[in-house]
Amino acid sequence: MLKAKNIIYGHCTYTTPNKPKYLISLYRSEDLNIIAVFPTSKSRAGTSNPIHGCNKRDNIIVSYVFEAGRPIGTKYQSEEDFSFPLQTVIPFDYCFREDTQDNILKTFNSPKVVGVLSDREYVDIVYSFLHSPYTPEKYKEIFDKILRDYFGDK
Repeated sequence: MLKAKNIIYGHCTYTTPNKPKYLISLYRSEDLNIIAVFPTSKSRAGTSNPIHGCNKRDNIIVSYVFEAGRPIGTKYQSEEDFSFPLQTVIPFDYCFREDTQDNILKTFNSPKVVGVLSDREYVDIVYSFLHSPYTPEKYKEIFDKILRDYFGDK
């Protein structure tokens, strides 16, 4: 369920308060360790004029924004476009969750894969994380490997 590029939706008990929430899976290791991020529909872009994609403040990457209604991939097991209904932001200063798939899924009631990021959107997100000073160093090597593997095949 939590393989790279999957977008999960469910009632999250990890957040305070508990609420319906999206989770985007960015990486899954061989031992099933997951790196995922929690996007938010709150105004957390870190810039006064957020745009779709990588957003910078003082030339530093601070967030990744998804415009409401803009296709970012497909609905799960479908060719139909997937988009967030509201402007949705991955704020790089607090969004990470790393754990096993079981532990992450235990924090959701009725989690469901609702979408799959397009390759382009996924690469743009990973690139943004790699170059943001807010990304924990332990993840940068993984994000660099993802991009090397992706572009090595091209």
